[in-house]
Amino acid sequence: MEQPRRWRENPERLAWVVLLLSFALFVFLAVTIPLAVNYTVRYATTAQEARLEPTLGTLLLYANPAAEAVAVTDVREGIAEGNRIVAGDDATQGTLALLGMTPEEVLGSVQLYAGTTLDVLRIRRPLFARSAEPYQARLRLERGQARIFSNSGEGRPLRVALETPHGVIELAAGSYQVSVNPERTDMTVRSGQAILTHLNNGSITLNSGLRAWMTADDFAHDPESAAHNLLVNGDFSEPMLNAWQSYVIADNVIPGSVRIVEREGRRIAHFIRQGEENVPTEVGITQQVEKDVNVYDSLRIQLDVKLLQQSLTGAGYLSSEFPLRVEITYTDIYGKVLTWGHGFYYRDPDNPNWRIIDGEKIPPYIWYTYESPNLIELLRETRPARLNSVRIYASGWNYQSMVSEVYLTVE
Repeated sequence: MEQPRRWRENPERLAWVVLLLSFALFVFLAVTIPLAVNYTVRYATTAQEARLEPTLGTLLLYANPAAEAVAVTDVREGIAEGNRIVAGDDATQGTLALLGMTPEEVLGSVQLYAGTTLDVLRIRRPLFARSAEPYQARLRLERGQARIFSNSGEGRPLRVALETPHGVIELAAGSYQVSVNPERTDMTVRSGQAILTHLNNGSITLNSGLRAWMTADDFAHDPESAAHNLLVNGDFSEPMLNAWQSYVIADNVIPGSVRIVEREGRRIAHFIRQGEENVPTEVGITQQVEKDVNVYDSLRIQLDVKLLQQSLTGAGYLSSEFPLRVEITYTDIYGKVLTWGHGFYYRDPDNPNWRIIDGEKIPPYIWYTYESPNLIELLRETRPARLNSVRIYASGWNYQSMVSEVYLTVE
């Protein structure tokens, strides 16, 4: 009873308290309401849809990872958050288009290849046009290969975050290649900038022309050049059986042989056959590559060759018996197994009707460095999707040749 009486006895104090509290509330609301409005205008988002475009084969679309699959053979609008896209293990390709305000405005895209699983976690755009925030896409590449293209657009940019089993990759405007399997994530920046953050919170920044990797336990602490050699022991510094397998073809005649030796300060594979003339033989080495190359723009093979002896002139009447030849076996985007090869010789054919196909004449007795053209471009009609193996062999009657420094590089 004493406190209310005090307020009644001193109404001026009560009035000042009410006035000050009202002013404080006014100031609080005057500050927080504009801040809240500005925050809402800037950061409020609404869901955005994407478009799925199959380019080869049939894609599978799941409304969520537990839903039934829907086969997609034509352009499909309305790809939304929570959807899963699967490109089968056969010859399958497709593109997820990340859209702007209209279906005609494509801000970026994700090109999917065979054996790829992609989850659409989040696709958002600002709710208000006044917002300066970018479009946002958060995806998860569970396995497979993808190429990601994002541009800043004429107005609002696109921010892409890509999750993998090993970490998160944040992508600025640019062009990127990503390959994921259960053991490892490989990332190549063609243009732009990417930040890789490992599950253990370590991170690395990649600029154009660089690549890096992540595993469950570690990540690349220093960026590497985007050019990547797919062959193991191409300089023959290790025992041949660690990566290469040798073989011999000789029907009831003296066979050829191949062995790793050191010559002129380098390790080489030395092919030799000395025996009867006028009988065909072959000796070679092979390496299983088994690498998908869908995401790469460049594929080249380089090797140093030295020819020492060639008794069968040219490459034989079928243009198949070179004293040294390199051959790549690959599966194209249509699922067909094909080969590409290039041979070397130094003796012109005795028979003018013997044509040289996929081969070149080089000087004997000296090292000659050969670098192929870009095979992705050269074989664009049957574009390689997977490299199966590389074979280097010598064939003919009697021959002697050497090879060293073999590199199969992709970018």
